[in-house]
Amino acid sequence: MSQDISTPKDLDQVINNVILSIQNGQEEIFNISENVIKETESIKREIESFKERVNLIIKEVEELEILERKSRNHLFIVSKNFDNSNEKIIREAYEKARDIQVKLIVKREEEKSLIKQRNDLELRLKKNIEIVERAQSLMSKMKSVMDFLLSDLADISKTISDLEGKAQIGMKIIKAQEEERRRIARDIHDGPAQSIAFLVIKTEIAERLIKKNPEVISEELEEIKSQLRAVLKEIRTVMYDLRPTSLDELGLIPTIQRIAEDLTIDKDLDIEVTVLSEKKIKNHLIRLTCYRIIQEGINNIIKHSKASKASIKLDITQTKINGVISDEGEGFDINEYKSRENVSFGLSSMKERAEMVNGKVKIDSIKGRGTKIIFSIPNKEEEYE
Repeated sequence: MSQDISTPKDLDQVINNVILSIQNGQEEIFNISENVIKETESIKREIESFKERVNLIIKEVEELEILERKSRNHLFIVSKNFDNSNEKIIREAYEKARDIQVKLIVKREEEKSLIKQRNDLELRLKKNIEIVERAQSLMSKMKSVMDFLLSDLADISKTISDLEGKAQIGMKIIKAQEEERRRIARDIHDGPAQSIAFLVIKTEIAERLIKKNPEVISEELEEIKSQLRAVLKEIRTVMYDLRPTSLDELGLIPTIQRIAEDLTIDKDLDIEVTVLSEKKIKNHLIRLTCYRIIQEGINNIIKHSKASKASIKLDITQTKINGVISDEGEGFDINEYKSRENVSFGLSSMKERAEMVNGKVKIDSIKGRGTKIIFSIPNKEEEYE
């Protein structure tokens, strides 16, 4: 159910609701991790108990072995002096030796069974410890995601409050940002959280297989490792989409070049990045705006163009940041693009971002001949936020 936003107070309420939803998802992941830790501690206690039982059985076996040797020696002596021994003495010696042998056999089987159970528990413990370590690593990464989200949402609240005088732009930006944050919260809850829950189930299956079908356990563990790698990749993707650290640390150009390299591998999309000149971008919000425009342009290429090649050209001068994002994909009728909801939202978002910093975005597209997005933004030190 959507919520109308008419005042900064309403926006704060929406942001608080989004934060609460994300925190609930984080708590769910934490609870899953705690359950695995508790199970691990239970296994440790069980192993200690088995060790005590094994040691006791080993001692009993050793004592029976001594008694068994003594009974055999006694039987040997009685049998050797057969003529001097009556039948009752021989029978008692034989029965005593046989009883001790039976007890020894039973105790040895019990010893083997306990040792096997202890070894199985130690294997379970090792696998659980590995899962706990991975879960703790995921929790650490989730905290980083939360830090990014909280910081970004706070920036949005402040920015929107300052833009009350630009209602025709501001309200659209608020709705776009709200939808983006809800998507991120949903991605975190439905992605990493569900994957970790799935891993817990897979671990339980693996535990059962250790006892019943140990030859297929390797396949199950490989699947668990594969799922963990996928979870880590999901978290890294969410974190990088929020705001890549390289944008502030290295700048706009290296960040775009990295995205182009990653997409060549992940999406099989060959993006050529050309830099005509590279002066310093004077305002971090302008740098972020340029990044978001390029990011949205690339997303549209991936989602709609079906192109295998694209290019990004940037010309950063002392006074202007000019860029062109083009592809050789399907293209579309520029007069009809507003009727296509997904494309309209993405392209409108780019235009509105540019207008916030007194810039412009132009879209040229022809069916069957690709799309070209041209933007120009003033390179000023002026504080917009």
